[in-house]
Amino acid sequence: MSLGKPFGIHKICYKRCENENFSKENIRGENLKILINGFLGKMGQKVYALSKKFDDVEVVYGVDSEEKIVNSKNIFENVELLSDISKGKNCDVVIDFSHSSATESVLNFCVFNHKPLVVATTGHTKLQEEGIVRASHLVPIFKASNLSVSVWNFMKLIRQATTYFEDFDIEIIEKHHAFKVDSPSGTAKTMFDTVKSVRKNAKMIAGRNENSPTRQRDDVGVHSIRGGGVCGEHSIIFLSQNEEIKITHFASCTDEFAKGALIASKFILAQKSGLFDMKSLFKE
Repeated sequence: MSLGKPFGIHKICYKRCENENFSKENIRGENLKILINGFLGKMGQKVYALSKKFDDVEVVYGVDSEEKIVNSKNIFENVELLSDISKGKNCDVVIDFSHSSATESVLNFCVFNHKPLVVATTGHTKLQEEGIVRASHLVPIFKASNLSVSVWNFMKLIRQATTYFEDFDIEIIEKHHAFKVDSPSGTAKTMFDTVKSVRKNAKMIAGRNENSPTRQRDDVGVHSIRGGGVCGEHSIIFLSQNEEIKITHFASCTDEFAKGALIASKFILAQKSGLFDMKSLFKE
């Protein structure tokens, strides 16, 4: 099915989650069977490793390319490795940590099989974003550019600082490992959107070069650095003629993102159709 066409109508039934306390200790509750798309990638493996610490959270399917599955030398207890997501129907929730190019197949699977979805990929095209919105009319979808709880609080600081420093210029810098494909990062885009929620006329300027025009009042430069093994670093800088204020979030590892994926999975299982994000999680 093409994302350019409306999805059909489906009757959707979901188990309800009694817990509304989303601390690490309370990921427990109903037995949660998870399908991870992008299972053999870095984040898929992080989520799998963390899930093993909880008796009632189980990864039952790991979906990845046939090549990766054949070349994998690891043994994953009670996980069925699949190269075709359509065969993973016996799950409660889907976590997508693959690539934006897989968006259509993941959405189709979730809609046709009535599965809640956690979208943890970034770099979606406008068409893919529209497809996610349409699918959310039929199944619950949790989508966040960054699943760290700390990053959500970081965004609140950005919103407050943008309000306080209304006459300051703003620049955003994000830094990631050499293998990250999309640029700017999804988190950097969310940072800009947070600024724009306060400064309505803000305009994103993705990088600058010798041909770039002189900086304008509403410009917000967003700059990307790629290299080494940097997990993730995001900074926002407020600049005046005489002062500079810099707020930075630095992630030394991806454990918090994996934890956030499990929290989001528990949350989305309790929802009816709709599009949810970190703001929904904390009821703000």
